[in-house]
Amino acid sequence: MRITIRHPAAREQGSILAYLVIALVLLSTIATVTAYVAQTFRIASRRENMVQALQYAEGGAAIACVDLQRVFKITSGTIISNLIAVGYSQNTSLSTALTNVFQRTVSSPFTNQTVSVQIWMPNLSSPPDASVIGLATVGNVTQSATTHLQVRFGYGAAIISDDPGTTSSGISKSIGQDGNVIVDGDKTGNTVVDGGDGLAILANGRANVDTNYAKIPASAISEKNYNTANQVPDYTNEGSPDQLFDFNRFIAVANATPGPSTAGNNHFTNVATFAAAVKAAKGAFLEGVIVVDIKKSDMSGLDPTDFGGYPLNVHGTVIFNFASDVSATDKIINTTTMNINPADLSGLIANDSTTYKSGYPPVYNNPAKNPVNIDISSKGFSNFTAADDLPAMMYNIGIFDIHGNVNISGVLYSPSFFEIENKQDGQTQYFKGSLITGGGIYYENKKKATSIISYDPHALDNLATQGTKAKRVFATYWE
Repeated sequence: MRITIRHPAAREQGSILAYLVIALVLLSTIATVTAYVAQTFRIASRRENMVQALQYAEGGAAIACVDLQRVFKITSGTIISNLIAVGYSQNTSLSTALTNVFQRTVSSPFTNQTVSVQIWMPNLSSPPDASVIGLATVGNVTQSATTHLQVRFGYGAAIISDDPGTTSSGISKSIGQDGNVIVDGDKTGNTVVDGGDGLAILANGRANVDTNYAKIPASAISEKNYNTANQVPDYTNEGSPDQLFDFNRFIAVANATPGPSTAGNNHFTNVATFAAAVKAAKGAFLEGVIVVDIKKSDMSGLDPTDFGGYPLNVHGTVIFNFASDVSATDKIINTTTMNINPADLSGLIANDSTTYKSGYPPVYNNPAKNPVNIDISSKGFSNFTAADDLPAMMYNIGIFDIHGNVNISGVLYSPSFFEIENKQDGQTQYFKGSLITGGGIYYENKKKATSIISYDPHALDNLATQGTKAKRVFATYWE
């Protein structure tokens, strides 16, 4: 008989080894799971920090955009001084001769969080654009948000009036002289104020319209805006340097432009020499910025005979620079035809806005007279650029009363009262752009004639105003 010898102790030892292997596998699995959970937590935490940091950065950038808008609404000082006044400092290490960089730290309205914000702008008195950057750090994650801004003229309408006006509801000239907008028509002619995609009339005072013969949709009129959130700022201080435009800057361009004045430039020191130049041109276009100095003794009136029967034809800008002896109510009446950046009116139909063409921007026959090619930096002024919208006609005080044919594309500006009256049957008074007034307007057509004022945003989006006057910032895109 064969005897089998058993070893129970050895079998017990093998079981212990198996348990040990299982335990090691379990511990390894637990360690792996723990590491995975820890890594997942770190990733989730980092992702949360990234999201929070981006939100803070975007919030800070939005606050900086509001800060910049506040600065553009300040009516005095420079961009630099006004940014410093609202808490910014210039970053000299990032700023260059071409670019200014301003920054500040934003803590409110955040809780236990700060955001560094920067405003980048071209080093110009009236920058056309800007970029705002917000930088925020949460944990060890830093995120940035950038907003690109365009700086544009902030008010759009065919007629813009910043005078507070009165409460009078009539359509007489005297009510217009009180600072209101008056549109007075008649059954015999066409009297149009066309707002297009914008407004026909934007007024701080009243806009009184002859609803029988000058029909303007109520939705195209914004009136009585004085002391409201929609108030148009007052940039029309008559006879002072505090105007919507820097007249001296334009005069510097006229002085430096080769032209037909007695000084060999585009600056005429009296009406007589200006009329002589128009007569000598025999209908050819004067070009560039044209400045005409007018004393009170020169304000007897202008008619076709003064210009030899020729119209006043201009590519560019005409400035009537009234002397210090002229008051806001002094008037010069012009019956001469004026064609300033004229539009092609061959297909004009008075009641069809699709036929309202524009001659803006002007095309210069002589590029040497184009204001963008005139260097005035040595006179202490910023040069005009191709991006600037220059007005078609402006004056600094007094009243330039228009009675004759008109074909003008661009902005007309007066800190005083606008008086535009169509006085002859068969005439056409056509304005394509915007009329900006500080003293109200009387716009009348009671003849068998055509009167049209049509809004063109392309003529004033980048209006070359003085500094940041009447400018607003508009976000174009985020990144």
